[in-house]
Amino acid sequence: MYQTGDLANMDSLDQESTAKLPQLLALRNALYSLQFRELIQDITGCGELSGDRTDCACNIHDQGGHLLCHDDVIGTRRISFIIYLTDPDDPWTSQDGGALELYPESPAEPHTPDTIPTASVLPVWNSLAMFKVEPGKSFHSIQEVYTKEKPRMSIQGWYHAAEPPEMAKLATLQQLQARAGEDVAKLGFAMFHNTDNGNSDDKDDDKNDLNPLSEEDMSFLQQYVNETYLKPDVWKKIQTWFADEGSVQLQNFLKSDVADKVLGLIKKADGDDKLGRGEIPAYGAGVGEGWELVGPSHKQRYARFVLPTPTSSSTNTPTSSSGLCGQKLSEIQSHLLHSESFGRLLKKFTTIKLLGRKGEIRRFRPGLDYTVAHYGVLTQDPQLDAVLCFVDHTTNTNDNNNIDDGNNCSWEDGEVGGFEAYLLAEDESNAAAEVYRRDDGEETGVLNVNAAQNSLNLILRDEGLMKFVKYVSCKAPGSRWDIVETFLPEDDDDDE
Repeated sequence: MYQTGDLANMDSLDQESTAKLPQLLALRNALYSLQFRELIQDITGCGELSGDRTDCACNIHDQGGHLLCHDDVIGTRRISFIIYLTDPDDPWTSQDGGALELYPESPAEPHTPDTIPTASVLPVWNSLAMFKVEPGKSFHSIQEVYTKEKPRMSIQGWYHAAEPPEMAKLATLQQLQARAGEDVAKLGFAMFHNTDNGNSDDKDDDKNDLNPLSEEDMSFLQQYVNETYLKPDVWKKIQTWFADEGSVQLQNFLKSDVADKVLGLIKKADGDDKLGRGEIPAYGAGVGEGWELVGPSHKQRYARFVLPTPTSSSTNTPTSSSGLCGQKLSEIQSHLLHSESFGRLLKKFTTIKLLGRKGEIRRFRPGLDYTVAHYGVLTQDPQLDAVLCFVDHTTNTNDNNNIDDGNNCSWEDGEVGGFEAYLLAEDESNAAAEVYRRDDGEETGVLNVNAAQNSLNLILRDEGLMKFVKYVSCKAPGSRWDIVETFLPEDDDDDE
């Protein structure tokens, strides 16, 4: 979004500048006057509000602008307010997006937001929205702005109390900064029975790992994997790149017939679910037949596929295109990625011995889904991520004149999101207590991996790294689908 400085700074402007903003200055003074504060106190029952602090700014969210779910609890904030200044001659509608969305508490996890909002407020001209700021309760977000014809303009700010709220430790910011237990990195891994993962005991093979795979391995892998990646000379190039960079993206990883079948399924699923290329998404799109929403929304929202278990009255044969897509990805995961042959191929790429794995199948729906970097996902022990990604990389003309057409909305430049980012955790001793982000201009990003059709992304995560998948815009060509497998590498000094 675009944002001015705090309007409290208007008091330090020179007379010439102040004279250019008489209405804004009058409005600001009225908002923070004793009379209006007392009115807010009466309406909300929030208790006494401090008159010592002005805290508001002008904001503009243009097309694609959004704000993910949070509760606004920072410092002494008590009441949040928004005055909407959208164009009165062009009334705002639900087709324009940009609604203030309100989330209930999750029934499964107290003090966290559910995955779907239950109320929304459009940014209607000359209207004021406000709510009490409460830790672990006042969950809200700003829906993506769909229109490119008009900006979502507002004055947004807070009234403060004399003291921070009770139970401030429940605030979403505090939850994002909370570290996971020390053993969390190894929880959930399916340990391999053979710690050598089927590799030869030959010393030269351990050192260079360029000896051919067995005939059985090759025969199996040739059913799925592009033959380019089954050649020792290519392994050497990948090893060199991986050793230098700690990551590599292997494009066109699966054979074309396998990848094309997946592409056809994901395109049909996105079409049937009315997702991507400017379509306005429904929160329940694609849910069911094995797909379930994953939250809480202040940390993540995406769909995860778990193969349904047949019952006496039904089978696990899907009927929807999303279900068929999930079933196909599950087949690739169980047959290929969970095979010992694939584990041995990974060692050819990385020279790393693998002790165990865990994984999931994900769908990030355009206009809806994302994950957030937080200390709960901080890497504590080195891990190898193997992410097999699928996206619609074709282009179509979009009939929705409100949104840029598909030819301008590709995955390559990251403008529609969907990329996976790996970044260093911020030093907590330098973290500002009252901001959600770094404010010193320094970049903490380490690596961005763009979503690419039929790509295998290998990333070695060292201690202190976080990762997240960037919110996928409704302008994206479709969903980001992936199978993510995380492997536990053997320590360099591990004798077992």
